Amino acid sequence: DSPFPAAKVVDWISVPLGVATLRDQFSDVDDDAARYALMSWYFEENLAEFAPYKDEQTREGFQIVGTSGTVTTVAASHLGLRRYDRTKVDGLRMTSDQIETVINRYLELGPAGRRRDPRIGQDRQALIMSGAAILQALLRCWPTDRLSVADRGLREGLLYAQMTADGVLEEGPY
Repeated sequence: DSPFPAAKVVDWISVPLGVATLRDQFSDVDDDAARYALMSWYFEENLAEFAPYKDEQTREGFQIVGTSGTVTTVAASHLGLRRYDRTKVDGLRMTSDQIETVINRYLELGPAGRRRDPRIGQDRQALIMSGAAILQALLRCWPTDRLSVADRGLREGLLYAQMTADGVLEEGPY
């Protein structure tokens, strides 16, 4: 017998907004902070009907697993890494408050500062803000003291396997 309850997929959603699509949607907004706020609001609007735990979700004991891209960059920034290190990022746990602190720092840096940040860089500085807008929208809907960072395909594969076993995905991704 395992001391941990079995994981169960309660509900899921696929929002047709990735970081590039969301960035492009608001590319005409010049002000960095205003563009960020609009992106986050717009993404949250796309989640409006998706609230499987709206009446009972509490911050304590609720966990989100975040993989790749924005989440791993935010984790590296949270740790203050000079260079990205997968061994330090993979498995890290962060709270909503810690993530918000990093995102606020990104906003304070502005586009030029983000370009110079070794964890973000020239190519990702615009994408990190649309990714952060998505992440912050998710954390407004579901605040947590435990966002676990996964930078290895194994956990993502396990999640897909669980979703397939629960009948959530019609066909497995493999």
